[in-house]
Amino acid sequence: MKLLLLGRSLLLPCVLFFGSVAPLSAAQPGAEQPKPISAAEAEKQVQGSRDFLTDMLWTKTEDYWHVGKWDEAIRLCRQIVEVDPHFVEAYTGAAFLLYSMDKDEEAIELFRAGIAANPKDYDLPHEFGMYYMYRHKYDLAAEQFARSVELGSPHTMQHMLGNALERAGRPDEALRVWQGILKRFPNDPIAKQHIGELQKELKR
Repeated sequence: MKLLLLGRSLLLPCVLFFGSVAPLSAAQPGAEQPKPISAAEAEKQVQGSRDFLTDMLWTKTEDYWHVGKWDEAIRLCRQIVEVDPHFVEAYTGAAFLLYSMDKDEEAIELFRAGIAANPKDYDLPHEFGMYYMYRHKYDLAAEQFARSVELGSPHTMQHMLGNALERAGRPDEALRVWQGILKRFPNDPIAKQHIGELQKELKR
C-alpha cells in the first residue's frame, strides 16, 4: 500500500516558503538582486520548512487522536512520513491505531516501512514487538525485541525480550537474556526475580 501524497492545501506552507526566494529572471527591473546562498544554507532552509510542516501535521494528528477520529489521524501520519521518513512517532502511532482497528496487514506494512527507513532506530522494532505480543505471537515478538536490544534500547524496554521468550515457551533462552540484563544492570530487581523463577522451573 503506497503512502498517500500530500494534498495541495498541505503544500501551501512550502509554496509560500520557496516562493519567497524568487529566481533572478523574475526580479523587477531595478530591484535588489537576491544574494546566492550555499548548498548547506539551502538544505537548512529546506529542513526548516519540512520541520514546520510536520509539526503542523503532528499537532492536528494529536487533535484527531484525542477525539477518536482515528482514520483522519492515520491519514495525517502517512502524510507526515511522506514529508519526513524519519519521523518515527508517525509510523508507530499510525500502526498502533491500525492494529487497534484490526487492520493488521496495514499496520505490519507500516512498521516494516518505518524500520526500512530508520534501520538504526530501536523504538520501531520494539513497538513492532509489542504488536506481536498483543496478538500472542510471542516468537515473532521476541525477534523484534532482540533487534531493538541490539540497537541499544533502554533498560526497561529490554525486559520485553525476556518476557516474550518466556511466553513463547523458551525458558533456556529467556534465562540467558535475563542474566545478560542483570550483568548490564546489576541492581535490576525484575531481572533477579525472573532468573530465580526460571532456575526453579528448569530444575523441575
